[in-house]
Amino acid sequence: MLLLTIFAAAGVAQAQLMEPRPIADTEALIQPPAFAIESIQPAIAVSTSPSPENLEPTGTDASSAAIPDTIAIDDAQPNPKPRKHTPESEIAVEGMVSYGNWEIFAAGIDEHLYTAGFEYDRHSWGQFLGAQMDYAADFTPLVLLKEPRILNPFGVRRSKKGDDVILHGLAFSPIGLRMEWRPAKAFKPYFTVMGGAIGFTKKALSPDASYYDFTLHESIGFYLKMSKKVDMRFGLFGDFHFSNAYVTSYNPGLDNMNSQLAVSYHFGG
Repeated sequence: MLLLTIFAAAGVAQAQLMEPRPIADTEALIQPPAFAIESIQPAIAVSTSPSPENLEPTGTDASSAAIPDTIAIDDAQPNPKPRKHTPESEIAVEGMVSYGNWEIFAAGIDEHLYTAGFEYDRHSWGQFLGAQMDYAADFTPLVLLKEPRILNPFGVRRSKKGDDVILHGLAFSPIGLRMEWRPAKAFKPYFTVMGGAIGFTKKALSPDASYYDFTLHESIGFYLKMSKKVDMRFGLFGDFHFSNAYVTSYNPGLDNMNSQLAVSYHFGG
């Protein structure tokens, strides 16, 4: 009886071994472990990529490997420094001749003024009323004032007509403004006003006046473009005023009507 039981149990076990397994279990046996696929993928990426970074030892970070290439490109093609912009400016050699006097802000008459010097203009303040607004200044090392030889304290002639003397001086006007219309054209109207000081080797306009006076002068005219860098300037009408603002007891002052001629050279811009 015991032997029959043992043989029966052995037959049941053999039947279970011979029973076919489900398909899901078979796919699980065929499918390789996930760690195996992950371990193969880096090797495939290294072998298929032609980039030099993949030849680095295992464990090198791709982002850190790209940094030397970026530095090399920057070194090979440096960014050029921006060009320094110089404001458009002009230097003019100018001369002025007076042709009369008027008594508006001064009492001096029968005097004539002749000057020669330099004017500097610089584009500084954009535009106003359609005109380019420029800083202006001039230095006049040659000033000649023709006046009567004998004058009373109020500046009135006491010598005969034609009995005149020449006073030498110089002038400097550091504060000024120029308005220039049509700056890019061949014909360019302008208006200029400047203020400063003037000095003479003798007391001017009166024996009781002063050696030094304050100035305010204006000019209206136009520029003619001669070349890319050179203009001719024609001052059709100007007024040159100087007086001592009563730093002495007598202040005749003088207003001269005048015309100007200048050659202007452009630079910068």
